[in-house]
Amino acid sequence: MAGRWLIKITLMALACLYLTGCGYRFAGEGSGPKPGMQKIAIPVFENKTSESELETLFAGALRHQFLLHGSFQVVPSSEAEAVFRGRIIRIETMDLAHRTALETVESRLIITLDVRCIDAKTGAVLWQDNNLTQYGNYLQDSNAITAYENRRRAMAVIARKTAERIHDRFVSNF
Repeated sequence: MAGRWLIKITLMALACLYLTGCGYRFAGEGSGPKPGMQKIAIPVFENKTSESELETLFAGALRHQFLLHGSFQVVPSSEAEAVFRGRIIRIETMDLAHRTALETVESRLIITLDVRCIDAKTGAVLWQDNNLTQYGNYLQDSNAITAYENRRRAMAVIARKTAERIHDRFVSNF
């Protein structure tokens, strides 16, 4: 009888701890590094790699992320209180899995950016990460078109994940 009560009390205590949590929050909540700021611009990023169209892919993903969460209005640079500037500085490919010594079946794509948000009036850096790295894996294929499409899909996933990280870190001022 006493054992049942002990189990019930323990379960209730664990449930209370689970429901109250520690209060730590990070998932893109906050007003950013400059409270009251409402209008941001995200022009096309600079691309220092040989991979075409990355600059529009990453800027578009970041715009989408800010529009999706609605905490800031995305406007042209001339109307903005702050401007995100991004440079794609490196892209690397690493083989992950091989079928034979000469045939790669899975690769990892690693993309590194330099991103900063600048106050449009003062030019002060409000937020930055000059070595933001994200990776994604993709399958190789003997068909060159399929292999290319898989690689492009991996780039889109990397752009989306990077945009989520930038948004969440920016609004959390982290």
